[in-house]
Amino acid sequence: MKKLLRAALLTAASCLPGAVFAACGHNSGVDFCGPELVSLIYVTSSGLVYVAPTTPLAPTPPGFACSPVSGRYFVLEPNAGNFKQIYAALLTARVSGAPVTLVADPAKATCTIVYVTL
Repeated sequence: MKKLLRAALLTAASCLPGAVFAACGHNSGVDFCGPELVSLIYVTSSGLVYVAPTTPLAPTPPGFACSPVSGRYFVLEPNAGNFKQIYAALLTARVSGAPVTLVADPAKATCTIVYVTL
């Protein structure tokens, strides 16, 4: 049953019109991408989590105050107060195929995730 439900969710997500997914930009003092799908999540031995949205971040989107790592990734720092909640939301979005909005702190040079919305 779980496999069937997952397949149905993924199929429904792939049938959504492209207009549902937004681009990346800068608004109200924050850099953001979304809502869109998470294309990749990887964790380093230091505990940093790199998150790649489906929208290309190279060249850097207009108005961005932060710089994506390697022109592709947002970073979630392991010492963030809400690390576990954000990481859980990102994993949920990745596995379910749900769109997510990544919001970064423009005060940091690297695009560092401060919160996400599902």
